[in-house]
Amino acid sequence: MVVSERSLSEHTLVETFVGRFDQHARQDFKWRIDHAINQGYRFVVLNMVAVSFIDSSALGWLVLAQRRFQRIGGKLGIIAPMGFVRDILELTEIHEWIPIFQNEDEAWKDFSSLEAIPLSE
Repeated sequence: MVVSERSLSEHTLVETFVGRFDQHARQDFKWRIDHAINQGYRFVVLNMVAVSFIDSSALGWLVLAQRRFQRIGGKLGIIAPMGFVRDILELTEIHEWIPIFQNEDEAWKDFSSLEAIPLSE
């Protein structure tokens, strides 16, 4: 899985995934989530438009990552995956835990409104 990242703001990061999101991507995914949180990002958007495959372990990592962000007053989001990946996300009803957006602008509107909310002490 090839990943690139870019900051949308002080608190929001976009991670773009390309290829397969499976057990072989575990270390990279975990490192990226750890790194984002350690850098102070509360909101991470996963752009999965170019992801061709996702397995059950990756679904579990997504839910665990969302829980980590919730603990720090943040949120994880996914941008419109295609084909097989979208089918799997719909079948597993992942949107009940992690919002799925059509594009980056839609995600930014949702996340930017949350950035103004201060962290709980």
